Amino acid sequence: MSKCDSEVEFERSWNEMILEGNLQTHEWLGDLYKIRSKWSTAFNKEYFSMGILSTQRSESTNNVCHGISKPTSSITECFLGLEKIITNWRRNEQDEDHKCSQSEIVPVIRSSSILKQAARFYSRKLYSFFEEEFLQGVGGMSIDFVSNDSSKFLVNHTENKDQSNPWVVHFDASDCTIQCTCKKFETMGLLCCHSMRVLRQLDIVKIPEKYLMMRWSAKARKSFYSGYGCLGKGSDSGSGFIFRNHISRFAYQISTRAQGNELAEQYMLGAMKDMAENIDLLVDGKMTNSNLISKSKSRAAPVSAFKDPQKRRPKGISNARLKGYWEKKKQKKRPVMNVTNTSDKGKDIPSPDVYFPSMPECFSEEFINRRKTREEGGSYTPYTRMMMDSFTSEFEF
Repeated sequence: MSKCDSEVEFERSWNEMILEGNLQTHEWLGDLYKIRSKWSTAFNKEYFSMGILSTQRSESTNNVCHGISKPTSSITECFLGLEKIITNWRRNEQDEDHKCSQSEIVPVIRSSSILKQAARFYSRKLYSFFEEEFLQGVGGMSIDFVSNDSSKFLVNHTENKDQSNPWVVHFDASDCTIQCTCKKFETMGLLCCHSMRVLRQLDIVKIPEKYLMMRWSAKARKSFYSGYGCLGKGSDSGSGFIFRNHISRFAYQISTRAQGNELAEQYMLGAMKDMAENIDLLVDGKMTNSNLISKSKSRAAPVSAFKDPQKRRPKGISNARLKGYWEKKKQKKRPVMNVTNTSDKGKDIPSPDVYFPSMPECFSEEFINRRKTREEGGSYTPYTRMMMDSFTSEFEF
């Protein structure tokens, strides 16, 4: 089902099983052989599947559905549970993107140019897969045969060679194209260990750019939604659905940035009208790509570069540490005022220490002395005497 790398190997293994079990007339196996292209991975090596089987998809779907709902759950409960799981998936994806952007991958062999290139390009998870294939190819694979023009290689395990069939790897030096019969790159998008062994044999220290898929890069999320130009040259860019998806996302991002700015909105509308007219001319064959480029250059207006003003720290602002919340809440010590009774001079009367956050002027000693001098040495006025007596009586213990 999944251990055959080619159709020839599948046919040979199937015939051995039939002869060993004497099952030539078995009806069920005969019907199963007729639909072998639907269940054997040897007949689906040309399709990008990331190694996921149909049974795995159904099992993972059932696992998710059983975790969010019960037989008695309503449609609303199922929808809310599914929305919660999707939120967790997106959060995990954002966390992984943050880790990829904030940390650097350290290759297990720091002097390897291929591993350094892979560490800069791949995400953390995909790099672990690539590193495993690289180590398996360099340390666990051997080359049994090499053609005269170094275009065909037979790669096999270093151990138990008699129990496994060799893999055939074809290499074209003109455009650095490498193909293996296991077809792991076609199904998963990563070079296999057999190809790694051939690259090591040919002393190639860089991975060809055509074998670095953007979907596995550390910047895949940012580049994927930044516009259609990030797709590059490949078979995926020819799909109409992918083209419309990228263009719609790119246009949505531009419209969101221009929203609220009247000049930006008018410029975007005018640019879209010009773009629509040019696309009609290109589709009808009335304009070539070179004419379009020259037309856009002639209509391009010079852009003046405005530089930011120099930043200077205003006067009165220091680099001192800002106080925290509890430091601001901490109350300052208030000054202590000694209140004494001026009328009882010579008497040993204790005067308590009290706090006056805001003492009226009529209670101050300066005000009392000022009234006394006004009366030319006379006694205190009745009002002042009454206020002082009432004030001192409140602080007696």
